[in-house]
Amino acid sequence: MVKVAVPIESANGMLSELNDHFGMAEDFAVFEYDHGEISDLRFMHNDQEKPEPKTNAQFLADEGVKIVLAGFIGPHMLTVLLGEGIRVFKGAAGTLEDVLEDFKADMLTEVHTPGEMLD
Repeated sequence: MVKVAVPIESANGMLSELNDHFGMAEDFAVFEYDHGEISDLRFMHNDQEKPEPKTNAQFLADEGVKIVLAGFIGPHMLTVLLGEGIRVFKGAAGTLEDVLEDFKADMLTEVHTPGEMLD
């Protein structure tokens, strides 16, 4: 089992809309993924108003996330995620349900360097 995160606009179950801008997202769907099955779906909020806010990349790393599914991630956040050993997949779009279906069908592309996000 591996912990996966998806940036979302707001928590609305499987109909939660993907937030296309990872760095500006405040909400994330986080779940355990194992051979096409998800469990322990939770919605987490990264409160940027707290005294010592964390970047989204560090927030997810601290939560034990190992995979991020996103539409786009800027080079700074991507460098932090990759440096933390988090696998990043680009090309996500639509609702959380859409993103998961695309991930299961191997339709998302893994990113290994910041330059690959722009390809």
